[in-house]
Amino acid sequence: MKKLVCILLSALIPALAFSACSGKKINLQLPGAVTTAPAEPSTNEDGSLLAQARLVYAKNDSLNPYEAKSSVNIRLLSLVYDGLFTLDSAYNLNGAVAKGSAGGTGTVNVMLDTSAKFSDGTPVRQSDIIYSFELAKKSETYGERLANFTDVTTPNPSNMIFSLAEPDIFAQNCLTFPIIKEGSDENRPTGAGRYIFTEDSGRLLLKINPERKGFSPAITCFELTEIKDSTVTNSSLEIGSTCFSFDELANGTYTRVNAKTQNVLMNNLVYLGINGSNEYLADPLIRRAVSAALDRNEIVTSAFQGHAKAAASPFNPEWYIISGTDGAPTVENSDISSLLEQSENNPGKIPFSLIVNGENGFKLEAAKQIRDMLAQAGITVMVYSLAREDFYTAVRNGDFDMYIGEVRLTDNMNLYPLFKGGRCSYGVTQNTQELSFARYEQMLSGECEPMDFINEFSSELPFIPLCYRSGLALYTNSIDYGDSSSCIFDVYANVDRWNIIKDD
Repeated sequence: MKKLVCILLSALIPALAFSACSGKKINLQLPGAVTTAPAEPSTNEDGSLLAQARLVYAKNDSLNPYEAKSSVNIRLLSLVYDGLFTLDSAYNLNGAVAKGSAGGTGTVNVMLDTSAKFSDGTPVRQSDIIYSFELAKKSETYGERLANFTDVTTPNPSNMIFSLAEPDIFAQNCLTFPIIKEGSDENRPTGAGRYIFTEDSGRLLLKINPERKGFSPAITCFELTEIKDSTVTNSSLEIGSTCFSFDELANGTYTRVNAKTQNVLMNNLVYLGINGSNEYLADPLIRRAVSAALDRNEIVTSAFQGHAKAAASPFNPEWYIISGTDGAPTVENSDISSLLEQSENNPGKIPFSLIVNGENGFKLEAAKQIRDMLAQAGITVMVYSLAREDFYTAVRNGDFDMYIGEVRLTDNMNLYPLFKGGRCSYGVTQNTQELSFARYEQMLSGECEPMDFINEFSSELPFIPLCYRSGLALYTNSIDYGDSSSCIFDVYANVDRWNIIKDD
């Protein structure tokens, strides 16, 4: 089965996703019909720009969105560069440089906002979008999500048609790559985002973009201060170098700092990897019994200290397509004892090995909880806490019965990395994924609903979803952070609602 390892549903296409998939047109309105001019940044007594708050950037990294490597710079650049579309926390697709989208399974027809302008006042041309698309496909940050896109054509001045190598009704969600002006400064290219880079009195600043429609924030100017790398952004809050930081909690720990915090759900699926070569775990009844024995909410609350959300399916529970039902599968039998009795390969007291990266506190605690939960169901598990590199080696070599893994899905919720042949498919054998994989391909072609796939998947469980991890937005007491509309696609999504409530 020839498939590329890169694109599934991280997606959303506003609530009309399946109309789009059947070829019906979707109209996505540009956010912000307000056309009032934004306030001009105020100045100091010497005439220099007054920076109302501070953000950090990694000076040893690029401020070009296609060359930046550090997470702090990549996130910061979302303030300067717009894509064709943006995504919200429910994975709904909203227009930015584009204003709408329609498509079948093999193409995406994008309707452009022909009034869109770069910050220098020049129009955003189709050639700029093609130039950015080609850079994005080659880039480390955006290349994976665009791997299924083969080319783009321009049938008329207001439309662009993106072609796909394989069917994917959620492909629109990958068209969020930054649009930069061809031929502009390579170090800080011209963008069409909410702010622009400027230098004033030896300081690097972000100033409001006067060409950006419908954007009138209270904070019109940020000063950018240098840090060595992304690992010190939290401490920069305490010394006043920034008013905002984002911590992915990737190490499985959180060291408290003097700041307000807010969880932001990421698209990072934490799952229980299963070795389908094990004679007992090759039986879907045993895998279903293992899954049924797990209290995911308890794992989230205790092991992950609330920095996650339980997942009843492989998909992000915030995804608008399943959020109303939490993706709860319909499976005929979920009684643990009955499942074990029906199986011809009941393991009894035969222990399964569960390996985990012991350097990650959240996952180590989760492994212990899984062991205890399975013990109550009569399934014996031995937990092996390994050093990080030893853990990766053991997973690659198949030296496990179960393991706790994590994968960040692309913006169209691509599950291919977890199926056989994918980069995270360790232990997934043909017999443990054959039916669910076929149903998955049907879903991407619009031949079945996501819940049809979820139900098929839940009967087979080639891997067992546990939860989706959250990162942590941290902000100083001097900032009113507004509402909780920030999302992992843009941690500054609500910057227009930030306010200064007291001096630093």
